[in-house]
Amino acid sequence: MAAAERQGWKDAQGVVCALSGGGDSVALLWLMKKYFKGRIVAAHLDHCTRAGESHKDALFAAELCRKWDVEISIKTADVEKCRLKGESFEMAGRRLRYLHFEETAGKLCLPFIALGHNADDVVETQLLNLTRGCGISGMRGIPERRGNIVRPVIDFTRGELREILLRENIAWCDDFTNDENNYKRNKIRNILIPWIKENLNENFESVMLGLSAQVRAEMAEREKKIAEILSEISYSEPPAIAAWKTNGLKKISETLLAGAVRMQGAALSLPALSRERTETLCSLIRRGGCWRFQWASDVEVCYSERGIGWLHRADVIAAKERKKNNSKIILPWWAKL
Repeated sequence: MAAAERQGWKDAQGVVCALSGGGDSVALLWLMKKYFKGRIVAAHLDHCTRAGESHKDALFAAELCRKWDVEISIKTADVEKCRLKGESFEMAGRRLRYLHFEETAGKLCLPFIALGHNADDVVETQLLNLTRGCGISGMRGIPERRGNIVRPVIDFTRGELREILLRENIAWCDDFTNDENNYKRNKIRNILIPWIKENLNENFESVMLGLSAQVRAEMAEREKKIAEILSEISYSEPPAIAAWKTNGLKKISETLLAGAVRMQGAALSLPALSRERTETLCSLIRRGGCWRFQWASDVEVCYSERGIGWLHRADVIAAKERKKNNSKIILPWWAKL
């Protein structure tokens, strides 16, 4: 239970446990059931994919929880039909999964959500972040805790989790799409990492995990300073989902400003900006004036010398329509661009 101590959920009253039916999540649920004393509620999202195979995963999850006497919340969502403009299938699936987990936790008043990410996922994410140009912070891979999201098995490798299941004679579902190289993560997992281990360093994962730990320690101090800066410049201005005072922003160093931008995006659960786009946004902040920067398909950053705000695009568009109709504009003044 070292992870429970470290991550702060050891004595929690309960945890929502993400259960896809795959080996990682099944091993997570088994370990939680064996060692965690609080309430456990599994949560499964049926993505309506793989020509109906995802429905079988939902049935497997339900039967497993019945067998283990674990509560479960199952939700069905056609991910393909629920994609937002500019959103990939992977992004949509992640958004809907996390929404289901958060709704389940909120409804049952459970303080934590446990995900089955493991050490292999950390390395894959490091490489994925590297290809996206996410900067030094991306070399941390996956944080073991972010807010109420915890990752109890992050110190286990995927192989170690499978060994536990085989030893305990526990079945799991294999998603055949994990063997298809249509997605970047699958290419990294199935092609790039095996090639590096065979041709460059057979201990590649250990090296990357060591780098993750080093960067995590160094970033902790920096993030403490960034959090202090955010606390000083942030204020509330609905319907903005976040707002900053601009006074003094130009005096903040490039590194800390970029960190504040990333931290704000993470706090809002927005897609991470690439290093190039982060630099572009910071450059706009330095330049000043009046501008709008599209962060995601439905979120814009709006700026004037008196303030900066993150707003849903629908609110910005609605304000423009009200302005055309000479109606009262309720949007913050900086979004009236």
